[in-house]
Amino acid sequence: MADRKERFALVSLFEKHCKINGMTRPTLNKNKEQWAADALLESFTFDELSNAMKYYFMVNARPTWSWYSNNVDKIISAEESSRQDKEFRAEMRQKAREWLSESRG
Repeated sequence: MADRKERFALVSLFEKHCKINGMTRPTLNKNKEQWAADALLESFTFDELSNAMKYYFMVNARPTWSWYSNNVDKIISAEESSRQDKEFRAEMRQKAREWLSESRG
């Protein structure tokens, strides 16, 4: 079982992200949702969940706590795929630049 403070901090972090993104504050029952947060904290670290939440708010126009808590593994996977894709594209751009500079020279 995760620390009580971490459970409530995760739910509060979701509310904070809503406020930062100009959304209305969700009506979450923190006492109920702490158990969903506990299940998440049993599987992932707080930092992983925090980073996944940032990514979720970045890519989703209408994020909800229930979708986040039920699909955080998909969010983490999508974030990792996005990061790998960016790295791959940067590498390919660099190789294309090198190829172009060699063909011109």
